[in-house]
Amino acid sequence: MERAFGKLFRERQIYHRSEGIVRFVKLSARTQILMATVLGVALLWVAYASVNVVFKEQIIVSKDQERRDQEAAYRRRLQTAETAYDQVNALNYIYSREFEATISGLNRQHETLRALVENKSAADRRYDALAKTLSEVGAPGGKEPGSTNRLMIDPVGREPTPRQSRTSSLRDEALQGIMNQRVAEGIDDDVLSTMRRETAELSAKQVVLMASLEEDMRYSIREMSQILNHTGIDVDTLVERHRLSALADSSAATGEDELTGQGGPLIPVQGVAGGNAYFKSAARIEGIYEELLTLNSALESVPLSTPIKVRHRMTSRFGMRWDPVKKNVRAAHKGLDFAAPRNSPLVATAPGRVTFAGRRGGFGNTVEIDHGNGFKTRFAHMNRITVRAGQTVNLHDQVGLLGSTGRSTGYHVHYEIHYRGRQIDPLKFIEAGRYVFES
Repeated sequence: MERAFGKLFRERQIYHRSEGIVRFVKLSARTQILMATVLGVALLWVAYASVNVVFKEQIIVSKDQERRDQEAAYRRRLQTAETAYDQVNALNYIYSREFEATISGLNRQHETLRALVENKSAADRRYDALAKTLSEVGAPGGKEPGSTNRLMIDPVGREPTPRQSRTSSLRDEALQGIMNQRVAEGIDDDVLSTMRRETAELSAKQVVLMASLEEDMRYSIREMSQILNHTGIDVDTLVERHRLSALADSSAATGEDELTGQGGPLIPVQGVAGGNAYFKSAARIEGIYEELLTLNSALESVPLSTPIKVRHRMTSRFGMRWDPVKKNVRAAHKGLDFAAPRNSPLVATAPGRVTFAGRRGGFGNTVEIDHGNGFKTRFAHMNRITVRAGQTVNLHDQVGLLGSTGRSTGYHVHYEIHYRGRQIDPLKFIEAGRYVFES
């Protein structure tokens, strides 16, 4: 080994000639070993540095690619989060809008139902007030009502609650409105679906309540119509005359030449899901209420009471009779005669205006009242008149005192009802009035 090492690094001389002068440099074995060592170290360093540079660049590229992958993944996660946030915001907006629309629609439905119930209650109070006032006079014979005999008028049937099939139909119509709205909006969400279904169920219940209210109104209309039918007058003609008279009075009060008045509560055609069925029902009931109100108002103008409050006796009916003065002569009697003590108070049988107050031939002291809608009443043979022509009177206001003036055989009042220029039997009206206060 040492020999090989010695042969490799033998002492060497390097000659150099310049300008005829020869010089040499002697390289000893140690110097050669040192130079070889330095050269080897340098080569190793260069190799290490080269390898290190190459791999470091690959590491940097790898690190940079990993960083870019992480950034891309972060951006994807951020975009996913933003998308989810936008979706949540969109759903929140839809929920908020749907909730506000639902609350607003339910409030409108509640106000509509409340207005209809209040209107019906007001109509009932008017009818009850008329019944109470009529009951103060009593039965045709002057007696207080002691029973509920309604044989003069057929019973009016009523349906206490809407039929089950009708209830199911109303609920199905409301639920169908939900599905149609979902399809139209293209929204398929369990929360919205549940809210709309529950809202529709509530709307359907309100529609059923309105159906009961509608049935109650229709019953009242049938009852009033039968009362008026018993008097023998045409109900449709009476109602139409009353409506035109009310419009004319309204036009005269406002100074308008044309009958153009319109009104009524606001009933929108749209609401919450299923609201169309609700508001269509409300609009229909509002029309029925207007009919009820007109009929109720017309009924108040009809003379349904007896003309005397105190105990009395009917002494002569409407129609042909033996004349009380000539005895043996048949004559037409166009009213009713009620006998009672002298100076018994005589009262108006319906609201109206006094058109005549004075002496009129064989009728003696007479009062005539125009009640509107074609109705007039006449009180004859009065001892004293307590009203004057042009005066307005209300139901049961005193118009005079019972007497025996004119062509009379004793203390009594001759009472007539005229309808559109024709004299009709007052007893039918009194019996109809009795049905009102006994009902």
